[in-house]
Amino acid sequence: MNTDKTDSHTQSARNDAWDEKAARSGNEAFLFSTRRRWATRLVLIFSGLIMAATVPPLNWSSAAWIALAPLFWIAKDLRFWGAWRAGFLWGLAWAVGSFFWIREIEKFVEPLRRIAYIPSLDIQIPLLLPFALGAVLALFPAFWAAAIPALRRSLTLTLENELAGHEAQASLPCPAPWREIFFALSLAAWWCVTEWVRCWIGTGLPWNYLSTSQWQNPALIQICEYTGSYGLSFLIALVNITLVQAIQLFAFNARSGSYRRPWPLLLALMLILVSVVAGNRSMLKHLPKEGDRIYRVAVTQGNIAQCRAATNDEAVNALKQYMELSELVLLSNPELVFWPETAVPLPLRIDHPLCVQYRFQLTELVRKAQMPFIVGTIDFDDLPPGETRQPNTYNTAYLIGKDGSLLDKYHKVHIVPFGEYVPFSDWFPILARFLDMGRQLSPGKRFNPLSPEPGVRIGMSICFEDTFPYVSRYHALAGANMLAVITNDAWYPASSEDEQHLANTVFRAVETRLPMVRCGNNSCSVLISPTGIISDAIFTRPNPCDNAGMIPDSKKKGRGATVFNVPLKSDPSLSFYTRYGDVFILACLLLFGSAVLAAAWRWRLKKQVFLETFSSTKQSAS
Repeated sequence: MNTDKTDSHTQSARNDAWDEKAARSGNEAFLFSTRRRWATRLVLIFSGLIMAATVPPLNWSSAAWIALAPLFWIAKDLRFWGAWRAGFLWGLAWAVGSFFWIREIEKFVEPLRRIAYIPSLDIQIPLLLPFALGAVLALFPAFWAAAIPALRRSLTLTLENELAGHEAQASLPCPAPWREIFFALSLAAWWCVTEWVRCWIGTGLPWNYLSTSQWQNPALIQICEYTGSYGLSFLIALVNITLVQAIQLFAFNARSGSYRRPWPLLLALMLILVSVVAGNRSMLKHLPKEGDRIYRVAVTQGNIAQCRAATNDEAVNALKQYMELSELVLLSNPELVFWPETAVPLPLRIDHPLCVQYRFQLTELVRKAQMPFIVGTIDFDDLPPGETRQPNTYNTAYLIGKDGSLLDKYHKVHIVPFGEYVPFSDWFPILARFLDMGRQLSPGKRFNPLSPEPGVRIGMSICFEDTFPYVSRYHALAGANMLAVITNDAWYPASSEDEQHLANTVFRAVETRLPMVRCGNNSCSVLISPTGIISDAIFTRPNPCDNAGMIPDSKKKGRGATVFNVPLKSDPSLSFYTRYGDVFILACLLLFGSAVLAAAWRWRLKKQVFLETFSSTKQSAS
């Protein structure tokens, strides 16, 4: 007789019987049943995926206002580590769903072959990458959720009610509105702090914040001029939290027959209303004025695949394509021409025959057109004679003057981990050996706007630098009156990475109140106004609201070139965010810190009551 099989069958039958009893109306066993646990997990996964759907390609922006609520609802009744695990599961579903495009990074497959050979590696490793990144990003929602039960009782209950116990608390009236408001504001602030930490910790990844879901809501994103994108994340988190509080209050009203207004939710809705009204006024304020200069900027988009063999023929073909696009767009009489990041996969300044050919053809075109160019390329340190060390390598934007000379350059400051360098490779050389992507770039040291002519000062960002608020802010502080991004999103030819990149970019224009020109290799070459609206693009599509009109099509991939009319102010005033930076995050830190102190003080009072009770009981017993 197979006893293991019999025991397994018996245990399964017991579990089924338990779950059947737990499903009966009024039976609290459901709270501890297997069905309850799996239902909770499915709700967390589903709501995390819904939050992932709020950013491109789906852009379900309205769902962001409710997608965090299930996590708050579930975590509030758990203990610290239970809430942490709930937040991690929600965060994993969100991160894998919204960063699934990272599976397209083909170059990660080859380095990982050096670790171990797996026959199906080409399938497995790309699919594992979103889960590996997701496990890291899920830590931030996990620690946010862990704070919910840690603060809820201390901030929403009086000391007497908290000491009364769980069963007694269930029959108590709802907490005072001011307590719930303070609790909700503190948790919304804590969410913003976790986003800010994600921007800085390690190499930083300020991508797909809660605020990114509203990138196509121009009236609402105007508050970013004062708060950065964190202010909008604060509002979204606050609405999710207060929505759950309102549902609980409605349930209490139904049970008690009384009526209490959901003041926390009303406060959140009022803040949104004020933000929208102020945002509309701000958009009118930042419309182009009559005195603004119209600067004609050309962008070229070669649509050249990056997952290709690095051969001389490929480099020559890339040069040919961008020369043809430039000659075509020069017929429209621009004042400046952009090529995207590393448009031609050759360094511009070394003496290799192909590089000499590249430099010669480009400078001849510039001299003939009498037109400055900004070109993305790889550059090196100029070493003094006799220097034997290897020169530093940079991802660079070069400004080429009308006479073909190299006028200025901007070295990319915030370089991409694993894509442009291997983090901690100096301390752990084994990482460089296994994860080498073919180059080890160095970061630039300064934020210097490029000036192709008097009155034009362009603050450059290269690749994903435009997702970091500090890069554009420092350029604006250095005197830039226009922002520009050169990028190469063709590494992700079939996914929504390029549109997500654009969605995270528009906030930089609002924060600095500067127009932004974006030049991509395969897509999303657009003009963004100081209000965050995409006002022009290489491609257009019919306007669904006007059959005779056309609107910018920022999603379309392809080869093309066009000229943008960029309104420039000669001496723009600094925006609040440019001048003061992340003061909103400082306010969030102070708010959350005060909540932690209040909770710590409550814990001290509870401990004191317990000690006094224990001491009096001991004396009575003796």
